[in-house]
Amino acid sequence: MSHIKLSVVIPARNEFPNLPHTIYSILHCWESDGYDPKEIEIIVVNNCSDDEKSPQKGTGGTTDYLMPRGMYFNATLRVIYDPIAGNHSARNKGANIARGEYLFFSDAHMAYKPGFFKSILRAVDESGGIVHGVIQWMGAYPPTESGGGHQYSIKLGEEIKGTWNNYKLADTWFYIPAQGHCSVAVKRGQFMAFGGYPKIHRTYGGGEFYLNMKWWMFGSTVAVDPNAIGYHLASGRGYTYNHDDYIHNVFNIGKALGMYDWVERFKINTLRRGRQEVIDKMWNEADKETLSDQRWIRKHRKYTFNDILKMRPWDVMNDTRHGKHYSGVVIFHDTWLDLLSQAPQYVQDIYNNSKTQKTLARFIDEELSEIVYKRKTPA
Repeated sequence: MSHIKLSVVIPARNEFPNLPHTIYSILHCWESDGYDPKEIEIIVVNNCSDDEKSPQKGTGGTTDYLMPRGMYFNATLRVIYDPIAGNHSARNKGANIARGEYLFFSDAHMAYKPGFFKSILRAVDESGGIVHGVIQWMGAYPPTESGGGHQYSIKLGEEIKGTWNNYKLADTWFYIPAQGHCSVAVKRGQFMAFGGYPKIHRTYGGGEFYLNMKWWMFGSTVAVDPNAIGYHLASGRGYTYNHDDYIHNVFNIGKALGMYDWVERFKINTLRRGRQEVIDKMWNEADKETLSDQRWIRKHRKYTFNDILKMRPWDVMNDTRHGKHYSGVVIFHDTWLDLLSQAPQYVQDIYNNSKTQKTLARFIDEELSEIVYKRKTPA
């Protein structure tokens, strides 16, 4: 039986020299928290890097710079290669070969405050679901509540996304709808049973929302531990970014989660800028690419996405645990309809002729009116 307690999975694309600093920060934090160095493994998933430089000197090196060194030969570090340029496929591949009881997914440009792992693994055990760390940013010290990213505010209507907010609900872990995934812990068994991140993912964006919402839909939880503090030390991605790939990701995750009404609205919003043939092509591809995931999630979910929006279980659970809550969801409907009225007529026609959008509008008015952005009176 494996003696590994924690498997750290790090997708890394063109990340030298950030990666060695991240790895040593993780190892030192692990030791300072009182854990045995033999109980941790780090799996670097070299994700289509093209940063190889020879000779390796100064700040020049490769993403797998540490591979031929001692930590590789004693199996503290493993390096695998992922030929698909998507960080979530890299996370899935790392999880597949992990040996630990817990998984910890880290960006390759992070540092961790002592106490991080002791606190976050305890929160995983107590909550039974995914737990995120609080994110401070490069140059932040000492960490402050107002400067930390504690959770995402979920924004629906124009897009399907989350944006960072610094709202700290309590001094111990609390439930949140979602958060960024630069540092997230979970039991490996649960991660594998729930199917992990999206199987097809083109670039950054969408996969974080997918995983957090799937945990809620499957009857588990998402939380943040304000005592587990990480520092995000870089903002560049180290690779080219095509916004169409992001649009495609959102189509995929929306269809996979069964939130067809919301993702159709995102498509209509995207069409306001034209390129209908391009958007329709991606839309149809998303159907084919996610068909098996759609069926699998529909079979295993306990709640639909709209059930979760209506229930907002993070609020209910926080009221029980802490006596207060912060919903963290904003629906763009009234203001979006104003934008739609300025769109080309064919886009307005798509919306007006859609039965799905009529049903969604009723759902918003009847169940979500109190969280509609800038709604002054009930619909």
